[in-house]
Amino acid sequence: MIEMALVLPVYFMLVFGMVQLCFILFGYCNATYASRQAARYAAVHGTGATYTCTSTDIQNVALQYLWGAPKNGVTISTSWPDTTTNNPNNYVTVTISLVYPTGIPFSKISSIVVGTSATVWILQ
Repeated sequence: MIEMALVLPVYFMLVFGMVQLCFILFGYCNATYASRQAARYAAVHGTGATYTCTSTDIQNVALQYLWGAPKNGVTISTSWPDTTTNNPNNYVTVTISLVYPTGIPFSKISSIVVGTSATVWILQ
């Protein structure tokens, strides 16, 4: 009983930590894919005669690919190098940041932040 009382907390912390790490890695992979797809959308739909891509459009595209992301911990930002925004021969950078609350018992870490970005040249 004493050995179990000493080993069980460490065991639970390791098991729950591994499960939490798997969720975070899954979210990181989704965020990477979402940032690539949103940057690609911005590059393909950069500017045209009838339609100009905006930051809101890019955020909506990125949110479609964030399947396992926490609802309140998602930050999506779009940046262009100058104020002329989405002109041809320019580039766009989409940055996604996710804040995951942790549920690891006996741990002082309350959340983990995961971030990724993608940069693509605007062709049209």
